[in-house]
Amino acid sequence: MNPAPNKGILSFMGKKPRVTFKLERVAEGDWQILALHPEEETRYIKGFKTKAEVDEWLSGTRKIDWLRSQGYAK
Repeated sequence: MNPAPNKGILSFMGKKPRVTFKLERVAEGDWQILALHPEEETRYIKGFKTKAEVDEWLSGTRKIDWLRSQGYAK
């Protein structure tokens, strides 16, 4: 089996690209998360007042819930 041309090892192994998250401070008391996926437009998860709220979202079940709601996780 040879990987598809120009697709690299990930397509050969059947792995999907992953969503990565980047936190961003918009203004004082206004934070958001950027959900980055190589095959999709950037999605913005807004409404955080502190970095601690962002950190909690990223390390808790809400991140998994969001990924499932967007079809990225089962």
